[in-house]
Amino acid sequence: MELEEHVRIYKDRLRIFLILYYFADDYSSEEFPEYKRVFKSEVRIQKLDFLLRNPDYLSYELLQLISTKPELKAEIKDIVKSIYLSSEPQLRRLEMERFFFGAYEDIDDVISFLSSIDFIKFTSKKSSDLKTIEKQYFVTQYAISKVDSVIDDLPSVEWYTNRCMLIKKYFGNLLGSNLKVSQYKIEEYKNTSFKKFIGEISETVKNNFHQIYTEKL
Repeated sequence: MELEEHVRIYKDRLRIFLILYYFADDYSSEEFPEYKRVFKSEVRIQKLDFLLRNPDYLSYELLQLISTKPELKAEIKDIVKSIYLSSEPQLRRLEMERFFFGAYEDIDDVISFLSSIDFIKFTSKKSSDLKTIEKQYFVTQYAISKVDSVIDDLPSVEWYTNRCMLIKKYFGNLLGSNLKVSQYKIEEYKNTSFKKFIGEISETVKNNFHQIYTEKL
């Protein structure tokens, strides 16, 4: 296996786990006391992963918030400027393909791996037409203990952790369906052909930023 592929597999596992770890809700069960958090819906994983992998789209969504939450105008300006001054749209971007319901990438192998090391437990049901539904991802006490013991000693993970917390602060209350609707409002996203990579939107972000703040990004 090529080094680049090894790195990509590692990044995929890290991103998906951190999404589950930071965005899951607290959970308790007498039957399964080791399950401490629960995350519902693969759609929500995919939509949060898209924001994590595409800093330009995250910047766009942050700027859109200002129309309904003008009190965030100053802090969003600082965040978006920081993203672009750090060249994140170029350096951090990981493309995703457009499928039937928007950005999507198969995460079955990642979920299988995380299950195999007891970081998560995955459950689902079958509908009458044999589709897999009601996907739930439980984060275990073992995973939480491991992460809590090493997270501060892993500087390579710091960016992902900080970005998850930022996304959670502004969009963590949204369901997968809410995130999907919001992303479909972006023309470049909506108009991407099936199974083609969703293109970047930095020029749109820069134009929006200039309209809001009357300065160039």
